[in-house]
Amino acid sequence: MRDIFALITERVLRDFGEGPICAHVGDIHTCAIKNHPTYGILRDRVRLGRSKSVASLRTWESVESLAREGDKPEREKWLIMLLDLLTPYFRGWSKELARRWNYEVSDIRSAMVEGALEAWFSHADSTPSRKLLDTMMTRAFARARSLVDAGSSETCAEDVSQFAIDATKEEESTLRASSIIDATIIRDPDADERIRGERTGALLKRMGAMEHTTILHGRIRGGSRNGKEAPAITPKQMSRSWVDGMNLYYRFSELLPEHISFSDAANSIGISESQASRMARKGTLPFRVFWVGNTRVVSVKSLMAVLGIQDSIVHPDDVENGAAHCGGQ
Repeated sequence: MRDIFALITERVLRDFGEGPICAHVGDIHTCAIKNHPTYGILRDRVRLGRSKSVASLRTWESVESLAREGDKPEREKWLIMLLDLLTPYFRGWSKELARRWNYEVSDIRSAMVEGALEAWFSHADSTPSRKLLDTMMTRAFARARSLVDAGSSETCAEDVSQFAIDATKEEESTLRASSIIDATIIRDPDADERIRGERTGALLKRMGAMEHTTILHGRIRGGSRNGKEAPAITPKQMSRSWVDGMNLYYRFSELLPEHISFSDAANSIGISESQASRMARKGTLPFRVFWVGNTRVVSVKSLMAVLGIQDSIVHPDDVENGAAHCGGQ
């Protein structure tokens, strides 16, 4: 039976490759720090045992935020990395427990991973990052001990995916009207889509942001999205893309910066930076924080969710039509 720790490491190396990675905000192109290590070097630098360094704890906090707040396809990748950063400290425990209890080390390690994930899914939304780290380690040990007490040897797995399958579980989002449209009076999905896009365009025109929007539209029509994935097209949208065979839809958040400063994020929800810092230490801050070196930043998408701003899917034609109407063209 394959060792689950080895499978986790293999999975991370497969997902992230041998090139440089950004464990701050997830994208080396948007990160303020320009020199990024490979995953192997990063893993060697992180110390999460008894003597935790400040840099290691900040890396943990950022990776945890990416595992919770990243785009759906990416969350499982970052969660697996989070587990792999723990395995060096689980490794020694598992060997000692196996020797002391005369038990299969592979079963104990699988139980530890299960315990760590149980803690993650139970506490990640409400527990400060550093306390969550201790909780995951404690739960891992307790889960291994309960395995021995129960006399079971059936927890070992050959595929790490079965442990992290819940990482991407969430309701499938459907195309809905934005908050400025009364969804109860719009019955035609196509009309709903067009009205939403036109109102977005009118809003951007009034804000003086259409020049920036037009540049994004040009990139999208030219097949470039700066590496971002296009929103999924629903069956009802297929006729729209059939005209030119392209998926031109994009999310409103693509018009915004990916991250803003910690102080600006705090101000946007009506609190001071010092108050936000205290809330972060207590684990009561409504948005997640990423560490870029010694600087804290916040995901704009995360902040939009906190403020109840829907990240609507729009089409360039509709946005431009709405801006033209607003401008009297």
